Amino acid sequence: MLNRWCEDHKTWTSDDWKYAIWSDESPFASLPTSGRVYVWRTHKETCNPECLVPTVKHGSRCLLIWAAISFYSADPMVLLNGRITASEYGDILGNLVHPVVQMFPENYSSFQYDISPIHIASQKCSVLV
Repeated sequence: MLNRWCEDHKTWTSDDWKYAIWSDESPFASLPTSGRVYVWRTHKETCNPECLVPTVKHGSRCLLIWAAISFYSADPMVLLNGRITASEYGDILGNLVHPVVQMFPENYSSFQYDISPIHIASQKCSVLV
């Protein structure tokens, strides 16, 4: 799928890319959550605060943020409450992306997103702008 997308867009000029709207979500955690963290220290540094990594038993608080950018604008960031439904994602597209599309000359744009299950579900529900 990625190869096809690359082939379809390999001849785009810098002017063509001005019509692309890019979106994605990104998680932000208050503490590391990737598993074990190794700290190298000498025996004398065992309790030195600079050699310790804070952890919590119940895990770290994590925020999920969605945003979109284009040559013409940057959409407001949206704080997502965990997983969202296709309908909620459709609301984000309708309320935030659709107004941006209208800013493009002749409303022409190319909305870019990854193949996350929520993106595919919203496309199948015909809620994409």
